[in-house]
Amino acid sequence: MLVWLASYPRSGNTLLRQVLKACFDLPSCEGLEPVPTNFREPDGIRDEFYGSYFVEGDPDKFYQHALDTTDVVFIKSHQLPRDNEKAIYVVRDGRLALKSFVKFQENHHSNASTFESLLVGDHAYGDWTSHYRAWSERPRGETLVLRFEELVEADAALLEQLACFIGRTGPLRPWVNPQAELRAHDPAFFGSGNRVWKPDEFWTESRLRAFDTLHGSLLVELGYANGAEVEATAYPAGSDQERLLRLTHRLAANSANLQRVCDERHAALVRTQRVCDELAAEIARLAEACQERARLITSLHQVCAESQTALNAARQRLQATEQQLQAAQKRAGELEAQSKASERGMSRLPVFGFLRRMVRG
Repeated sequence: MLVWLASYPRSGNTLLRQVLKACFDLPSCEGLEPVPTNFREPDGIRDEFYGSYFVEGDPDKFYQHALDTTDVVFIKSHQLPRDNEKAIYVVRDGRLALKSFVKFQENHHSNASTFESLLVGDHAYGDWTSHYRAWSERPRGETLVLRFEELVEADAALLEQLACFIGRTGPLRPWVNPQAELRAHDPAFFGSGNRVWKPDEFWTESRLRAFDTLHGSLLVELGYANGAEVEATAYPAGSDQERLLRLTHRLAANSANLQRVCDERHAALVRTQRVCDELAAEIARLAEACQERARLITSLHQVCAESQTALNAARQRLQATEQQLQAAQKRAGELEAQSKASERGMSRLPVFGFLRRMVRG
């Protein structure tokens, strides 16, 4: 059984995996989507604190295995939903998540993204609001939505909620947050973990106005901001800035949708090519088997021909032997006839008559 561990980037996905490992002793994997190369290097911290392992071999086969197995397989994902399997979704204040995501991109994917591109969703993962809506409002499939700030403490009630959702029974270990130790190990990856947003130098007036214009309604819906504050900060409805920003957002969404279609078709082509390669390899194996059998048949034909030649020679020898035997039998008959004729001739001689009379007398 597959259970997705989903979130917009930098929203607490790794924290959720730590809770699953520490309290339930459950590992989780990643690798169905691009992962920085250095993240795949052996790291005792990942093994110890969140039981991380990476997909090896064909991702499609691993995904199918996760669907088919009766064991629970937890898979990390920042992508949009691809099926109706169970999911645990972590949501965080979008202002905190986006700031952290921008810094992460600067550290690991330099020049790949900007604040503006991530704000409007010009990225494979889309924008903060659309990502949340896609997972939390799936028409089918169970989704448990957890808040980042709740996971930081992960009390007994939250752990029981998790256990019920994943069908886990039995005693649970209490959660002890190891973020201080993890930040000391890798401060670039494990950030400050702020639970409450506060204005800072990152959030210039223009950035905050743009964010509240596009994502303020979800901030209010989730309780991360109040409506009056968002309305005061966002660009006025109908203003040139608001229209331009929303147009850019729609264009980015359309571009992302087209890219997903292209990616899906490319993935289908890759799968088709893989099947063709497998069939070609099977054809090659069958051709080799046929050639081997053809060589065996040729060898058998040669053996049969040699055996037929030997059989013909044996027949000829047998015929010659039979002819010799017939000649010998004929000669024996002739000798026997001659013997009888000689015996009759000798019986007429006087000496034989005398001898017969002596015997009789």
